Amino acid sequence: MTEQHRDVIVVGSGIAGLVAAYRLSRAGRSVHILEAGDQIGGRVGERETRGIRFNTGARLVYPFSKPFNGLLDDLGLTEDLIPIHHLSAQCIGPDGDWLVELMPGPKSLRTPGLPLGERLRFVPYGLSMLAARGRTDPDDAASAPEADAEALDSYTRRRMGPNVLARMVEPIFRGTRAWNAEDISAAFFATTTPHLIGKSHVNVFKGGMNRLPAALVRGSQATCKATVLSVEDRAGGPCRVTARIEGAEVTLSADHVVIAVEGDRAAPLVADLAPEDRAFLDGVRYNSLGVVHYKLSGDVAPRMNFFARVGAGPIATYQQVPANAAKGQAAQIYAQLSPEAARYAAETGQTGDLHPLIEDQLRQLFPQFDAQYADRHTQWIQRKLPTFSPGYAMQAKAFRDRQDASARRITFAGDYLQQSLVTGAAASGERAARRILGA
Repeated sequence: MTEQHRDVIVVGSGIAGLVAAYRLSRAGRSVHILEAGDQIGGRVGERETRGIRFNTGARLVYPFSKPFNGLLDDLGLTEDLIPIHHLSAQCIGPDGDWLVELMPGPKSLRTPGLPLGERLRFVPYGLSMLAARGRTDPDDAASAPEADAEALDSYTRRRMGPNVLARMVEPIFRGTRAWNAEDISAAFFATTTPHLIGKSHVNVFKGGMNRLPAALVRGSQATCKATVLSVEDRAGGPCRVTARIEGAEVTLSADHVVIAVEGDRAAPLVADLAPEDRAFLDGVRYNSLGVVHYKLSGDVAPRMNFFARVGAGPIATYQQVPANAAKGQAAQIYAQLSPEAARYAAETGQTGDLHPLIEDQLRQLFPQFDAQYADRHTQWIQRKLPTFSPGYAMQAKAFRDRQDASARRITFAGDYLQQSLVTGAAASGERAARRILGA
């Protein structure tokens, strides 16, 4: 079965694919989006199960990306941003608790447990980060090549000290991104920090994260539950996409194809990739994220905790969300696994029900748990964030450069090619659209 020809077919409806589709449709191109799941948005969106609401991935939007902010203006979403000022968490460690500021600034100097020498190193480091603002791009990890060559743990020890790593960097990266500092390059830190200094807020969308994909898809045709099997760039003819839709195998044609699925799922779709490109895509890795969302029968006070790595239990982030009577929303607890606990869950096949792994620590954190427990939902995200290991960002840049120099009509897009952020995914989608429009 062959369906109508399109100017562009976009495979995958995460933010990279949706941004590419939006820009291309705005430029007058006919666009058909194919999404394997049952809703668009990928790791940006919301779900509700038995009254338990949760995000499909991203929970916050950082304010530092000028291109992304321009996109929000175009979409009419700027007025729908709700700023969350001075976001912080109480970190729990073996030697007591302390406040961790998620946005770097003067308050970071007051973090307890830092010796005077490390506090003094904050000033020159902060100045060096301010100086780097003009040469780094928060949407592109490859804009700090020197930092990409070094793991975040050694970078932090060298530039600021081991206590800064243990009491500030590790709790934040484990709690917000499920990353261990030795597994990733310092490029993310070195490209985003210059643009966070002086900022006091992050954003959420009024009405939830679904607002962004819903706005981006306007103007394009989107088909969910469409599993793409192969993509071919045929000499002398249009590109051909073979997909399974509603149980039937369908062949679609287009002048261009954007492959915007996760990087480690992209290579099998294209048979004739160049060896160096296939090697890069085969090397893309993601971390996994496990969360248990608990619905409570009573209300709770707002609370958010991160945990020091030394002596940590299986929970990396613990958050209490009060009930919202106006929305009919019951109080909830968000309990996110540590990287080690997530790895153990995957290795032992326990990803379908994570509660047994964390229930002891959960009761310590919330003694009223048994009295207030109403329901729970386990969320397992197999591919949460691309792992920018040391040297990876420069490999991604080389892949992008080869793609831009190629005459092929297949374009790859995703956060794994730019930065592990919503804004990085959007930047990759913008890049894909520019490549096609300039062809």
